[in-house]
Amino acid sequence: MALGLQTESGGGGDFAEIVKFDSRAGRMFRLDRAQDAGGAWQTNNVEITNDFQAVMDLENIQVGWALFAAGMAPSFALVPLGQALPNKPSADHKQAFKIIMKLGKSCGGDVREMVSQSKAVIGSVDALHTQYEAGRLENPGKLPIVALKGSTAVVSSGKGQTSTNYQPIWEIVKWVDRPAELNGVEAKAQVASEPLPKTEPVKAAEPAKTLANVDDEF
Repeated sequence: MALGLQTESGGGGDFAEIVKFDSRAGRMFRLDRAQDAGGAWQTNNVEITNDFQAVMDLENIQVGWALFAAGMAPSFALVPLGQALPNKPSADHKQAFKIIMKLGKSCGGDVREMVSQSKAVIGSVDALHTQYEAGRLENPGKLPIVALKGSTAVVSSGKGQTSTNYQPIWEIVKWVDRPAELNGVEAKAQVASEPLPKTEPVKAAEPAKTLANVDDEF
């Protein structure tokens, strides 16, 4: 089922643990939050591009609207995929999705969520969900292990300017029973405001390393 989202141009301790695909650089990060010696919350961006594998709860993907603005808490209006999209809360809200997942051991092994407004990422998750829909009838009660195989450049232009973003390439590599950690999980959707470090894009045709054996990761 398509996500129904457009892809064409036209308090510290309560932060949920998240992962983020940076479409400007074509890289995946795990955002770890911890308190410093003074008690302030800090975010450490840990790159997991080359190791990324996760059991994604695509059965419970949410879609709708999100607003990320400096100096304010993120705002969301999300519903389970298949329900009518909620009303857009404000002119500044943009279409977004949320997926809960359990990371493979090599990239953390814990439960995270991914929320994105990027058109490049939305388009890739739309295609991933189509893969999921095609395979789930043969894998009842199971969830897919999804690997990041690389990224492709998406060039857009408008108002006399050209920009390049990177669309992740996802692949379902195996189906497994739903992990106990994903039973009844409903994480608070929050995103840290600190910018991600500048990095060079990953070329889809040149993976940096071989992924760990999927059977050793989960």
